[in-house]
Parts: sequence; C-alpha cells; structure tokens
Amino acid sequence: MSQSIQHYSELADLILELQMAMQSAHVWEIDKPSSEAFASEQPFCIDTMTFEQWLRYVLIERFKIMIEHQEPLPSRCHISPMVEEAFRGLEQNHIKQLVLITDALDRFLSRTSKS
Repeated sequence: MSQSIQHYSELADLILELQMAMQSAHVWEIDKPSSEAFASEQPFCIDTMTFEQWLRYVLIERFKIMIEHQEPLPSRCHISPMVEEAFRGLEQNHIKQLVLITDALDRFLSRTSKS
C-alpha cells in the first residue's frame, strides 16, 4: 500500500516528539549497543538491549529510514504498553508523556494501514 507524503510527515513529527520526550526524561543519552546486540531475534531485543536502547537505536532509526526512503510503513504498532512498563521508575509526568506519544504512534500506524 502506498503512503502519502503527509503520512511520512506525520510519522516524522511523532518520532521527533518521542525523541524530545526521551531527552526530557533523560533516557536518550545511552550507549549504542554492540553490533551483535542488533542480531537479536527476541521482541524489543530484550535479550541484548535495554528498552531505551531499542527505542532509540532500533525503532526510531528504522522509522527514520522508512521515512527517508518512503518505504511501506508497518500496519500496526503496539509499544505503548511496553513503554509504560519499561519506564515505571521515571517521574509520572515523563511516563505520561512517553505513553501519550507512543500511543499516538500506535494509533497512527493502525489508522494509516486502513487508509
């Protein structure tokens, strides 16, 4: 299914919001995982990376490539529950912001796949 330029623009905005929320919550400045860590076959690379590393170096980077090359977007995404669980130790306002953004990302991809 072909996506419009507007869809890629909306996704870019969501990804930027996620990056800014991660920076605000102080979970952006993390070490890049080893090249071996990227070979994980587990969901969220849970066996080789922290969730913050996966968000920053896998999810966000994959979306940036999809946007840049206008590749087909996934038809669904359901990461907001994982975000809520993984960031439980953060201040409530940071958790709320991260969950709001990832929930918007989840809904955006589901909506985009139906259009």
